[in-house]
Amino acid sequence: MFYTAEITNIVKDDINELSDYIFRISFDKEIAKKIYNELYAAIFSLELLPNRYEKYLWEYRKMIVKWSYKIYYKVDEENKKAIIIRVTRAEQNTFKI
Repeated sequence: MFYTAEITNIVKDDINELSDYIFRISFDKEIAKKIYNELYAAIFSLELLPNRYEKYLWEYRKMIVKWSYKIYYKVDEENKKAIIIRVTRAEQNTFKI
């Protein structure tokens, strides 16, 4: 059975800030757009197999994208949702809800 990826406004802000950061350090809109698209593609891949990543901090899970980004989420089995909590750069060790 398929799940739905639930993306909050905080997560949208996270992704926008990350792509803006990439643009500021690279001065390349195409690279920033590529990262933006890769993060959303990774999130939507959770609709197929959200439990494929190991648990991290109780009910949360963590997906690493391109060794540079982390996507934190939890799986709601009852409603068949992958609820995305935050997206961060990989060097950040924690996330705030």
